[in-house]
Amino acid sequence: MTLPPPHSAAVYFLLVGAGLVVSFVNSVSGGGSILSLPLLMGLGLSSAVANGTNRLGIWMGSLGSISGFRKKGLSYPRMTLQVGLPGLLGAAAGSLLGVSLPDVFFKPILAVVILFVAFETIRPRRKGIEDKSNASELHLRSGVLPFLAYVGIGFYGGLIQAGSGLVMMYVFSRLGNLNLIQINVLKVSNTLLFISLSLLIYGLFGKVQWDLAAALALGNALGGFAGSVFQVRKGESFVRWFVAISGLVLAVKLIAEAMSAISRSYF
Repeated sequence: MTLPPPHSAAVYFLLVGAGLVVSFVNSVSGGGSILSLPLLMGLGLSSAVANGTNRLGIWMGSLGSISGFRKKGLSYPRMTLQVGLPGLLGAAAGSLLGVSLPDVFFKPILAVVILFVAFETIRPRRKGIEDKSNASELHLRSGVLPFLAYVGIGFYGGLIQAGSGLVMMYVFSRLGNLNLIQINVLKVSNTLLFISLSLLIYGLFGKVQWDLAAALALGNALGGFAGSVFQVRKGESFVRWFVAISGLVLAVKLIAEAMSAISRSYF
């Protein structure tokens, strides 16, 4: 499909619509950036600039999701700081590496992550955890290994970001007693922290196309709010399958592009 030229009205409307879908998916499940990153690269942005441009939308989408969750009385500040402060260390390192990551490396990494996202979305979740409204009854493990896991989440969020929501769902489900909705609350709160620092770094290095980022962010804010409200009411089965199917298609596309780029470089 041929995309309209950048900075046209059609592109801005397309980005608003894409942002809405991306943050809806991110709020309910994860991996929404596997849709927006290829779109931004399709508009002619380098992988590093697409990666940076996408982050304003993720920031706005996280704010929208947090707002929706708080309307339902869901907020866990203590656990957010527990995972978020180590994550900031990782996010700083990952972002500084990400601003200079060449396209030839970015696409294979993204393709592998997309496959992981697709697998995680269709893999059965833990069952039998009761919902708890009292945050003091919930906990995440502390210690050296959990600390390193939280740093690793931030590092990956700064470097690539796409698929970080599924990584967090995987980690938080194994290091705590949270159910799926509570994990999503913690996920978007932690994302807001590391994306804030990461967006600043990408912006300082000139890796954000601000007009395209603003259009994407408008849709992200609306989608994040809608996704947080929707999942509390309806669940996430449809969205997980949607991410799995679209993720597999995008993974094949990115792997093919990466192989083509490698063959042009070495043959």
